[in-house]
Parts: sequence; structure tokens; C-alpha cells
Amino acid sequence: MLLAGWFAEHSWSQTLATPLPSNDESKLRAPVVGDADSIYHKHETLVNIQFSQVQLSQWAAGGQSSASLIAKLDQFWEYDGTNFGWDTEFHGAFGMLHRPDEGVILKTDDRIELATKLGYRLKDKGALTALASFRTQIAPGFAAVNGVPDLNQITSRFMAPGYLVMALGLDLKPTQTTTIFLAPFTSKSTYVLDTELSAAGTFGVPAGAQARHEVGGYVRLGLKEQVSENVTYAVRLDLFSNYLEEPEAVDVFSDHVLTLKVNNWLSTTLGLTLIYDKDVDLVLRDPDPDVPGDTGEVGPGVQLKQILAVGLSLKFS
Repeated sequence: MLLAGWFAEHSWSQTLATPLPSNDESKLRAPVVGDADSIYHKHETLVNIQFSQVQLSQWAAGGQSSASLIAKLDQFWEYDGTNFGWDTEFHGAFGMLHRPDEGVILKTDDRIELATKLGYRLKDKGALTALASFRTQIAPGFAAVNGVPDLNQITSRFMAPGYLVMALGLDLKPTQTTTIFLAPFTSKSTYVLDTELSAAGTFGVPAGAQARHEVGGYVRLGLKEQVSENVTYAVRLDLFSNYLEEPEAVDVFSDHVLTLKVNNWLSTTLGLTLIYDKDVDLVLRDPDPDVPGDTGEVGPGVQLKQILAVGLSLKFS
């Protein structure tokens, strides 16, 4: 398979098409031994819903009532023919946290991602592959002031930012659980289609412009390991280097997912997402009110998101 799946498998499944013989299936997109006469075709849908709630009433120890919900949808399409392979995946996620005591609703997760690969087999060399990947978010994001979102400080919207990567390279599968995509010819475009954010020159796009285009090299690594019967670990790592501007400042996007399967419909998931992009300015230090003229510190840094969730997990294929 071209695209490394990085979500754990949970639940109901049935075969909709005749798979390759085990020997051929284990070498999809890898060097072909003998004739690859069969066609492998599969689609898979993963649905995850996690909910938590805390209700406090006259609680002497203090605290806040809250309710949170995270919903995720992951869709995979995989096709392998004699000479060509075509894989597509879609990932959508949205999460909210409600604090009724303060009347506050916070966005905790927001993601839309679509990626597709079309590959042509090269004997003993993997596959010559074209890749297109798109990523953005749905709802607006706001800066937080004392833990409360400030509706006057918008930090993101749909397509602000939006990322589009188009690449041509070699796709390899050195092991049954590992994929490597190497693309020396890559275009990365960053879009900021919101007028206010565009005027501020956010996400590396020049002030007043709506897009920035970069040319460079791209590497995409995928790994999915069955640690034990009920534990799966998946990782994805994307690296991009701009040939024309500070090629040593590599953009990094990495996902790590550890899934513990309780049964066919219940699972525990520990997820970690890491992002580094030198063109994205972060608030590294808040202004010190006791220091006159102190404006804090803003600049590039590491973005981290960690999720620990227990909830419903279903698989349809």
C-alpha cells in the first residue's frame, strides 16, 4: 500500500474484493517478483467518537464543570493493478470543550486532510509516484486571554491557513509495515484567504497576499506496527526543505498514534502531533505587565498537540 495508515484497526470488517495472494499483497509498490496479474482493491472507513463530562455542584475542593467531544472520520481507498497503483485517504476531525460555568466553548481539534498518490511500478526500484496533499481546518480559531477565547482576535479560518503539496518522486516499501516517499521535485503552497489574516502577513504569506509558493524536496515516512494483539503504534513524518530560502530550516509535521483495543467497538487512543514551521510565528512569551514597554516574544517554535481519549471506535470495509 502506498499510503501508510496510522490509525488503529477496530472492529467489523468484510472483504469486498478478491485480494492478491499473500506473497504479492505483502509487496505492494515494492519490487515485483514474478507476474503481478491480480488486482487488489480495498476501501476502509474508521469512525471514532470520544466524549467526557465533569459536573460539579457545591464541590468544596473547587473545580469547573465541563463537557468535551471529539469526532474523527478516516477514509482509505487503495487500488493496485498490474502496473499502476492509486491510493487516496481522507482525514477529518473536530473537537469541542464546553465550560458551562463560564459559558465558554473552546475548539480542541479541527482538521481536514486529503492526500492521493498515483504510482507506476519500476522493476526492482519501487514505484514512480505523483502525490498531492491538502490540509486545512473548518471553524475559526481565536486567541485565548486568561483561558477564555477572545472573539476579536482571530488566529485561523477555513483556508487560512491552507496547505497544498504536489510532489513527484519514488515510493518505496522496505518492509511490510514501512513506507518511504522521496520527492526531489516538490511544490508547497500556503494559502491565507481571510482578509484580516492576510493583511497581518500570517503563516509566512507576505502581508496583503493570499498565497506563498515554495519549491523544494519532500520526504514522507510511514510506519504501522502491531505491538501486541491489542496494541498498535502508527507514526507519520513529513519533512520539507525549501531549496530557494534557508534549505536547512526543515518544516516538520509528525503524527504518533498508540491505540489500545478493548474490544470490537471500544478503544483507548493516545495521540501526539508535532509541527515545526519557521514561517509560523508563535507567542513564545507573554508580555510582562510589570516591565514597561515589554511586548513579549514572538517567533517560530514547536507546536504540540496531545490527546488521550477513550470512546467508540468502528471500522467498516
